Amino acid sequence: MKKLIALVAILGLIGLQGAFAQTRSIKGTVTSKEDGMGLPGVNVTVKGTTIGTATDIDGNFTISVSADAKTLVFSSISYQSVEMPIQDVVNVVLEADTKQIDEVIVTGYGVTRKSAFTGAATTVGKKEMEGKFSPDPVRALEGNVTGLQMTTGSGQPGSPATIFIRGRNSLNSGTQPLYIVDGVPFTSDVQGMRENEGQTFSPLSTISPSDIENITVLKDATATSIYGARAANGVIVITTKKGKQGSFNVSFTARLGFEKLPEAKNYKLLNASKFTELSVEAALNNYALKGAAGTVDYYNTAYGLNFPYDAAGMKDFLYWYTPGVEGVDTDWLKEVTRTGMINQYTIDIQSGGKEKTSMKYYLSVDYLTNTAIIKGKDLSRYNVRFNFDQAPSDYIKFGLNSNFSHTETNMGAGGGYFSDPMTQAYMQAPINGPKNEDGTWNFSTVNGYNPVAQRSGLGDKSLAKQNRALFSPYVQVNITPDLFFISREGMDAYFMDEFGYWSFLQPQGKDMRGMGEKGNTSNILLTSTNTMNYLKTFGGVHNVNIMVGQEAQKNTIDYAYLSGSNYAVDYLNQVSLTSIPGSAKSTKDEIILQSYFGNAQYDYNNKYYLSGSFRVDGSSRFVKDNYWGKFWSVGAKYRISSESFMESTKGWLNTLMVRSSYGTTGNQTVGGSWYAARNLYDFGYNYNQKPGSAHLQFGNDDLKWEYTAKFNVGMDITIFDRVSITADYYDHKTKDMVFEVPVSESTGLDAYYKNIGELSNKGYELSINVNLLKTNDFNWDVTLNGSHNENRIEKLSTDAPISSTYTIIEEGKDIYTFKMKEWAGVDPATGRGMWYKGESGEETTFNYNEAGKRYLGSASPKFQGSFSTNFSYKGIDFALQLTTSVGGKIYGNNLRYDEHTGGSFGNNFTEYVYDNRWQKPGDNAKVPQLVAIDGFNESAHSSRYLMSGDYVKIRSISLGYNLPKEILQKMFVKSLRVFATADNVYTFAASDYRGFDPSGIGANGVQWWNYPTPRTYTFGLTLGF
Repeated sequence: MKKLIALVAILGLIGLQGAFAQTRSIKGTVTSKEDGMGLPGVNVTVKGTTIGTATDIDGNFTISVSADAKTLVFSSISYQSVEMPIQDVVNVVLEADTKQIDEVIVTGYGVTRKSAFTGAATTVGKKEMEGKFSPDPVRALEGNVTGLQMTTGSGQPGSPATIFIRGRNSLNSGTQPLYIVDGVPFTSDVQGMRENEGQTFSPLSTISPSDIENITVLKDATATSIYGARAANGVIVITTKKGKQGSFNVSFTARLGFEKLPEAKNYKLLNASKFTELSVEAALNNYALKGAAGTVDYYNTAYGLNFPYDAAGMKDFLYWYTPGVEGVDTDWLKEVTRTGMINQYTIDIQSGGKEKTSMKYYLSVDYLTNTAIIKGKDLSRYNVRFNFDQAPSDYIKFGLNSNFSHTETNMGAGGGYFSDPMTQAYMQAPINGPKNEDGTWNFSTVNGYNPVAQRSGLGDKSLAKQNRALFSPYVQVNITPDLFFISREGMDAYFMDEFGYWSFLQPQGKDMRGMGEKGNTSNILLTSTNTMNYLKTFGGVHNVNIMVGQEAQKNTIDYAYLSGSNYAVDYLNQVSLTSIPGSAKSTKDEIILQSYFGNAQYDYNNKYYLSGSFRVDGSSRFVKDNYWGKFWSVGAKYRISSESFMESTKGWLNTLMVRSSYGTTGNQTVGGSWYAARNLYDFGYNYNQKPGSAHLQFGNDDLKWEYTAKFNVGMDITIFDRVSITADYYDHKTKDMVFEVPVSESTGLDAYYKNIGELSNKGYELSINVNLLKTNDFNWDVTLNGSHNENRIEKLSTDAPISSTYTIIEEGKDIYTFKMKEWAGVDPATGRGMWYKGESGEETTFNYNEAGKRYLGSASPKFQGSFSTNFSYKGIDFALQLTTSVGGKIYGNNLRYDEHTGGSFGNNFTEYVYDNRWQKPGDNAKVPQLVAIDGFNESAHSSRYLMSGDYVKIRSISLGYNLPKEILQKMFVKSLRVFATADNVYTFAASDYRGFDPSGIGANGVQWWNYPTPRTYTFGLTLGF
C-alpha cells in the first residue's frame, strides 16, 4: 500500500512539473500612440481562447499562457485592435480608432468607456467648435446635442445663453445646468448690476474656445445623479487641452472677421416720405371720425395752430407735433448700428518629454476683441491657460489645470429698457435727425431720447471689468495596480468692477443732472474632492469599476454698491463727484456644501452592464432635518449584438444595445436667495437717531430640496460601420417645487417659501449619423438630430392659476402657455379691429373689453432638430449645419408700439403696417385703419401680435484648406491651414413673423426690441511649428 501511494505521489509530481513547464508568464505595457500614456482597462486575450486579463490603471498587465500559445490580442473601445506575437515582454502601442473616437464619456469625476456607460450623454469635440465663432464656447452646442434647447435673448458679445436640457425643471428656482471644468465646479450665474435691463455678462465667456478639447452634456440620472443637489437641470462637463508625450508643437492662429445686422423680416422701418404719408392719413382719419371731439382738433385749436384739415395742413400739424425738419430723412437703425469687427490671436504650445516620467504641458495665450453691431457695445478678453501633468513614478501622478482671464465689456446705455438703442431706433421719427442745424444734439425727439447722443463721448456708460482665475491642482496615488486615490482641489475666483452712468443726454439723467453707480463683486468658489477608485478585471470577463468619494464646497460672494446724482459738470462722472447721495449697500453671502458619493460599474464580457450611484449632500441653505439630501441612480445595458444567436447579423449589424436608467437629482438653488429657508432681517434703518431693523423674509424650517426623478430608456445601433443611430425616451418629474405662498398683509410681509409644486417633462431624442462615402482621399458624413419635449405643470401652490395679460401658468398646461384675447381680424367694411367674444365660439366684437381670453398655444417648440454635413477631400474640408424649430409661438410685445395704428402718433411705423393697412371699404387688411392719437384699443394685448416661432436657420458654414506637406517643407513649417466661417447666415422664418430672428427670443417666447444675433463672418489661418 505504501508503495502504491509513493508511486501516485511521484506521478503527481511529474505531472505538476509538466504543467509548470507548459505555461509561462507574460508581462508588458499598453500605451496610447497619441500621448504615450498607459491605457487602463485594455483587454488582453490569448488568440483563439477565453484566457485573458486587462491592463491596470497604468496600462501594465501580466498574463499566464500555455507553451503552445502564439499570439496575444489587445482590444479596447476607441482603439484599433492589435495582435502581437508572444514573448516574455510585450509592449504595445494602440492607435485611436477614428470610427469610435467619441466612445469615451467624460463624467467630471473621471472618464468611462461609452461601451460601459449606461446613461445618456453627448460629446461635442473641438472639430465642431472650430466651425463656429462665439466668445462663449457653450454656443457651439447648439444643433449638436439632442434635447438641448438654447435661447439667446441678446446678441451682444459675451451675453449669456439660456440652456434647458430636456426641458425646464423648475418654475421659481435655478433652471440652468451645472458646469464642470476639468473636474471642478464652475460658477456660471449671469452677472451684471443692470440685469433687470438685460445687461448681463456670461462667465463662460472667460474661457477661450480654442483651449477646449471637448464638451460633454450629461442628461439622465445615471449621468447626473452623482452630482446630487446641483444636477436637476443636467450637467455640462468641459475638458481643456493637455500636453502630449514625446512632442513639441507650437500653433499660432489669427482670426479676423466682421458682423452684420441680420435681415429684418416684415420689420423694416419707413423712410420719411412713407412715414409722413401714414401720419397724415392717421391725422385726417382722426378728424373724420372724431371731429371736434378728437385730440387732433384739440391741439389745433387749443394752441391756436389753425392748420387746415387737408393733407398739407395735417403734414404741418405732424411737423409741429413731432417736431420734424423738412428734407430730413434719418434711418435711426443705421445711426445706432455699424459693422462689427472681430480680431482674435491665439498661440499655444503642446509638449511633453519622451520619457514616461517627463512633464507634459499645454500653454496658451489668447487675445480677442469684438466690437458689436450696435454702437457703444463691445468686448475684449485676454486669456492665459497653463495645464501640466507628470508621473515621476509608477506610484504617483500630479498636475495642474489653470486659467487666468481679464475681460472688459461695454454694455452701452443705461436709464431703463426704453433707452436701449434698438428700442429708440424703432420709435424715433425719420423726419428728425440726431443733430440740429447748428451741430448741437437734437432732443426734440420722441420722448426726448436721442440714441445717437447717448452713445457719444459724454453719453451713457455701462462698463464691466472682470478678472477671473481658475486653479485645479490634483495628485493621484497608485496604491496597488487596481486601487488608486485622487485628491483634487479647485478654486474659481472672479472679481468684477462695474460702472454705470446715466448722462445729461437722456431724459432720466438730465432730470437728475446725471446719475452714476458703482458695483464691486468678488465671488470665490472653493472645492475639495477626494476619491478612491478600484478598477479590476476578473477572469478576463468580469470588469469592475468602483469609486467612492467626498467633496466639500464653499462659495463666498462679497458685493458693494454705491450711487449718486447731481454732477457739477457732465465730463467728470465718477460717483464720488456727485452731490446728492443715492443708494449705498454691501452684502456678504456664504454657502457650504458637504457631500459623500459613490459609483459602481460592472460588466460581464462587454455584454451585460450594470451601474449604480449614490450621493448625500448637506447644504447650509437648509435647516434642521432637511440639511441632508439623498440622491441615487441605477442603470443597465444589454449588448444584444454580442449574443451567439446574432451571429448571422455580423456582416451588417455591428452594434445593437438597449439601455435604461432611473434615479433622482436635486436642486438646492431654491427661492429668491441663498437663504430661502431662514428668517431674514434688514438693518441700516434709522429712527430718532437709533438704529433699527425690518423683517425681510419669513423662514420655513420645513423647506427642502426640489427633487427630480429621471427615467430613461434608449437604444444604440451601428450598421455596416457607417450608420450610427441613438434613440432615447425620457420622463422627468420634479416634486417639492418651491413657491411663494401668500400670507396676511397684517404680518408686514406678503409671502413665504414652501415646497408644494410639481412639474414634468417627457420626450424623445433621435440622432442619426451616416458616413456616406469614405476613401483614401474623400470622406463625407451626415448627421440628423431631432427631439421633442412635452412640459406640463402638475401642481401649483394654489388652485388658482398664475396669469398675466397674455400668459398663464396653470395645472395641466405647458409652463409657457399663452392665454389672451383673440384677434378676429379687421372688418373690411369699417377698418375697425375685432376680437372674439368669450372663451370659445365665433362671435366677434369691436369692444376690446368684451373679448374673452383664450388658450392660444405655447412658446415651447414641439420639435427641434438639426442637419449637419461635413466632407473632406485631400486637404480641403467643408461643413454645413442647419437648425430648425417647429410648433412654438412668439408674442411680439414690441409690435404693440412698432405696429401702432396711430395711437403713438409721431413714432415711426414698419413696412408691414404700410403694406397691410386698411384704407377703404372692402379692403381685406391685416392692420386696422390708422387713427392718430385717439384709437380703438387695437394696440392692446391680443393675439394680433402672436406669431409662429417656426424657422429653419443656416446656422454655420465653414471651409478650410490644409497645405500639402511638399509645400510646407519649403516653408519650414509643420502645418498651415487657412479657413473661413460664417455663423447665423440666414433664417427662414414663418410668413407671419415680424422681427429679426425667431431663434433669438427668450424661452418664454416674448419678443421685445431684442439685440439680434448678428451674422458673423471670419477668416483666418493656423500655423503649426
